[in-house]
Amino acid sequence: MDNMAIIPKDKFDVEAVTRLALAQCGQILGNEKLLLEWIADMNWPVAKELIKVMPIFHKELLPYIAVILKNQEEDMCLKISIVEHLLPRFPNDSLEELASHITLIANINPKDEDELELRDAAINLLTYIRKVLNISEKEFVGKEYFKD
Repeated sequence: MDNMAIIPKDKFDVEAVTRLALAQCGQILGNEKLLLEWIADMNWPVAKELIKVMPIFHKELLPYIAVILKNQEEDMCLKISIVEHLLPRFPNDSLEELASHITLIANINPKDEDELELRDAAINLLTYIRKVLNISEKEFVGKEYFKD
């Protein structure tokens, strides 16, 4: 299969998502950022389907997600979609790897509605992480990855 066949051509190209679901992990290499960009608008049909399949490739996507979450210039809608819709579907170990990035976002002082939405999504995700990892609130606050 052509590696570009897994990249949607437009917001209605859910067939690309079907091909992605059948792809091997190596087939997305080099296309991680392109795939993530398609979930920036969760109103797009392709975005709703992509977030169901992307967790298969969580290991390949993690480094790119970390860069996106740290980058101040990155699309705010993409960050919100990642934190609110994609990451809750990832395995627990992946969530733990990103916990420090999510914590930084949860502690921002929002300057606008988008940053407020992102911060709230990060807070909700941290609460979810604490529950799935079965960490008490006291232990959770004391975890090393929550200290910068």
